Amino acid sequence: MDAPRKLLIDVLARRPDLDLKKLSLALGRNHAYLQQYLMRGSPRELPEAVRHRLAPLLGLSPDSLRSTPPPGAAAGPGGDARAGAPRLDERADLPVYASAEAGSGTIVITNEPIDFVRRPEPLLSVRDGYGCYVIGDSMGPAYEQGDLLLVHPGRPVRPGDDCVFVRDQGDGSYLALVKRLLRISAERWRVRQFNPAKDFDLDRGQWQRAQLIVGKYAR
Repeated sequence: MDAPRKLLIDVLARRPDLDLKKLSLALGRNHAYLQQYLMRGSPRELPEAVRHRLAPLLGLSPDSLRSTPPPGAAAGPGGDARAGAPRLDERADLPVYASAEAGSGTIVITNEPIDFVRRPEPLLSVRDGYGCYVIGDSMGPAYEQGDLLLVHPGRPVRPGDDCVFVRDQGDGSYLALVKRLLRISAERWRVRQFNPAKDFDLDRGQWQRAQLIVGKYAR
């Protein structure tokens, strides 16, 4: 068990007024969120927004709830800050966003990470890279329900690429479609889905961004 989890257990032991369910609900999460964090290791590390909400409730600093050192932290007097620290490609720091079905093959992606995973090589230096889960089977068998898509939002796309097409909801959440890009025009994305097989157009005025899928972690 890592230090933040031990610290949380110690605080709970000293504070009978607190429990995991109450704290989880105070964070705006489901009642079992912190229990799963402690007992199942999910998420592996508390997201930054959660740490900043939880720390004051426990009388702690947000950094005390980190599982990995903050960026730029020194290793100790006279020590190399890089010594003993995870290499970039070993650190679980790629944000993963929750997905929910919105009908007709569309998914809703939240605006706050629910987990962090190890970065794949194509995203090692991509600040805005992220992961999201596949919902539905419209792109099977290439992408199955529960697969974790790895997305490079800044890389230019071209016909033949598999993409996440994004529509800003204006409330901090996003609608998304996972499709294969066939053709690009000023007004349209021509796309393909596999199941059932069909080609169709997306209005670029509504689906503003096409973000490249660089890989997946299969379920």
